Amino acid sequence: MTLKIFIGWDSREPEAAEVCKYSILKHATVPVEIHFLKQTELRAQEIYTREVDPQSSTEFTFTRFLVPYLCKYQGNAVFVDCDFLFEHDIKELFECATDNVAVSVVQHNYQPTNPVKMDGKTQYQYPRKNWSSLMLFNCAHPDCQTLTPEIVSSQTGEFLHRFAWTGYAIGSLDKTWNWLVNWYHEPQDGKPKAIHYTEGGPWFPNYVKTEYGGNWIQAYNELTTPPPPPPPDPHILDQVTTEIRQIFDNILKYRVDPEGLYYDITLDTLTQQIAELPVNQIVAIDSEYRYKRKGHMYDPLLQSFVQGAGGQISTWEKQQDTMIPAVLRGITKRKQMEGCRAAGRDFYYMDTGYFGNGKRKLYHRITKNDVQNFGPIIDRPGDRLQATGFQPHKFYRGTNILLAPPSQKLLNLYDINLEEWLQQTQDEIKKHTDRPIVIRLKQGRSVRVSDNTMETALAQDVHCLVTFSSIAAGEALLLGKPAITLGPNAAAALCSQSLSEIENPKIPTLDEVEAWARHIAYCQFTEAEMRNGTAWRILNDH
Repeated sequence: MTLKIFIGWDSREPEAAEVCKYSILKHATVPVEIHFLKQTELRAQEIYTREVDPQSSTEFTFTRFLVPYLCKYQGNAVFVDCDFLFEHDIKELFECATDNVAVSVVQHNYQPTNPVKMDGKTQYQYPRKNWSSLMLFNCAHPDCQTLTPEIVSSQTGEFLHRFAWTGYAIGSLDKTWNWLVNWYHEPQDGKPKAIHYTEGGPWFPNYVKTEYGGNWIQAYNELTTPPPPPPPDPHILDQVTTEIRQIFDNILKYRVDPEGLYYDITLDTLTQQIAELPVNQIVAIDSEYRYKRKGHMYDPLLQSFVQGAGGQISTWEKQQDTMIPAVLRGITKRKQMEGCRAAGRDFYYMDTGYFGNGKRKLYHRITKNDVQNFGPIIDRPGDRLQATGFQPHKFYRGTNILLAPPSQKLLNLYDINLEEWLQQTQDEIKKHTDRPIVIRLKQGRSVRVSDNTMETALAQDVHCLVTFSSIAAGEALLLGKPAITLGPNAAAALCSQSLSEIENPKIPTLDEVEAWARHIAYCQFTEAEMRNGTAWRILNDH
């Protein structure tokens, strides 16, 4: 069973929440489902309507009590402040849950002496202080069912944080699960399983040297340091074009026979072969300095594709006035795309693959003269679809509308404001249905592929997905959920395009979904397929 965890999120310390999540995932031995409790999202969904309280020390001061509601009053769930660092398997915390209490907490006798905390916020004194900073909810308990959005949005802090809503029947957790820095001490109080930097952590300049600060900094470095490059592929020659493979073979012959007595390969021969390599009129466009700052000379994916295409690498500054077909990677290349379109110049656009990617981004979509493949659907073999491991699911019913807007960067291509689009879309949805709307804002890739995957989101009782041009529409179809696309989209042929159809959206047959998926599998490629020319051949196979 997947453990549900909610981390309080505050716009002043987002890195703390990310490190907290990382530390949970690092030590977890069972599947966990982690959600950031963001006030802005809860307000957008009209779940949280409380007026802003100037005395609230964080943006999640009150929203934490929505956890039982967000879990549909079922099962166990943990809420934890963002300023925690877990040093132990959170599975053991869930094992402390009992059926006879609504919530279990560490029952501190905490009386801080410092009048301020964190970034200058006032340190208020009140009974049961810090008890609610980590709560293990028994969401099905009758007391938890009193925590409705209306109650959380209207009741006093005293009622909520002093647990008046429970009838004061509160379970007790060991202090090691909410180890207050500078309040508990080793070894007399034990050894911390979850460190709580309650007065301020090392992400604030004035708390860099706090106790256990080194633990947090180590976790932060582990989270933010990119993994080492993979070892060289022993079959690297299988990932290059035939002409380049021949040169490699001849270099090995030259290495053992430099005079050319046996293999008739000389330095002049090699030089001539290199000069005769086929060169296509195509150029990969990268930022002048971006990858130098990262320790690379060039975007490796752009270089792999243009290598397999027989082209060259360059920058927009050098190539913007030519008509050579360009290779562009990423939605931020709006200026270059507009420049190519205005000049009637071909370009190949590269971005994340449509499906088949897990924690490691294996597939990358490449499209000629647009940001996605908008059709038509071509009858393709099933070999590339089979290689992804994806199989279409049968369509099944649900309750909620999952609204998955694209990023503002993508909407910039269409001169659309994300907040305005989001509000207008919600308003239009409500004209046609009273179904609950769940908003899934696009997050960083590390979040999307770990605890908050699209598959996880679609499994939460979803009736239909609504998006603009997100590739999430294709994922929804493959996972058995209909989609409505309100903008250009690779999956549009199998989707409704009007919100007026939201109660009865188009549901394609499994054969139609599979035909689309077979076609789209021929529009995305691995890096090895870019290097060996497979991508170039498929894209130009008419």
